[in-house]
Amino acid sequence: MDARTVLATWLDEHNPDRRGKQGRLLQGTSPERYAEHAKAWLDFIEDTVHIGAWRAQPSHFVTWLDMKGGGARTRALRVSAVGAFYAYAREKNCVQTTPVHPKMGTGAWNAPRTEKLTDGQMALIRYGADQLPARDRLLVYLLLVGLRSRQITELTVQDLVFEQHRMTADVWQKGGGTRRLAFPDEIRAAVKQYLDVDDDGRPVRTFKEPHSYQDRGPLLVSYRGHGLDSNATPRTVLHQAVAAALACPDPDVPELPARIKPDMVALSPSPFGELEETKP
Repeated sequence: MDARTVLATWLDEHNPDRRGKQGRLLQGTSPERYAEHAKAWLDFIEDTVHIGAWRAQPSHFVTWLDMKGGGARTRALRVSAVGAFYAYAREKNCVQTTPVHPKMGTGAWNAPRTEKLTDGQMALIRYGADQLPARDRLLVYLLLVGLRSRQITELTVQDLVFEQHRMTADVWQKGGGTRRLAFPDEIRAAVKQYLDVDDDGRPVRTFKEPHSYQDRGPLLVSYRGHGLDSNATPRTVLHQAVAAALACPDPDVPELPARIKPDMVALSPSPFGELEETKP
């Protein structure tokens, strides 16, 4: 039975006024609220990433939770709603395992994950980055090549040096100072694209004085020309890249671990090769 048919049957049967096991699954909330969260989950796993509810893994569910955002109470309600749906699906022998763990709503759930991603997983995140707009694609590319979040947001246009066959940049270092690094060709091309104009002749980089200028200021800027937050923006953009990666049509791609963080990507083997230190 397909997931949406199971959902419709579940919502019809699970009336909070009823007693017994089924009634308790929706006790304490409204069927409408549970329906809203369960339907949103199915829209993501069935239609956005095309994995299917019965093939979903914990990493997929955590990715969806992180993308949806909201406070702890809302997150816990999403976990409760989708968890109850899977409990019903297991009871009806539609699925053997659930991607939902109750502690996912409290922050106490420790997902099994590796410290570093594999080459295949990094290549898959690169695929996801390639589905994003130029700025976000460049941000993920800079993570993939090994820069940390703050190093990325600290980069300025005037830090970049375009030589005949390569691009170098003075990269901020924790503890103070900078280090000049030479970047792979893929990064140079992504930067060039971001600093270029679009098909309508408008700058892709949305600089706005006095926060940023065409030839100086933060390299990566918001749509209002401000520099980016070093915590929230890389995390949000990476979640978007992961969501796009999960929609990859190749059936042989590797599974991605739950809760992929920017530092995990930056510390993993780059699909572009190593950064090279060079003299100013």
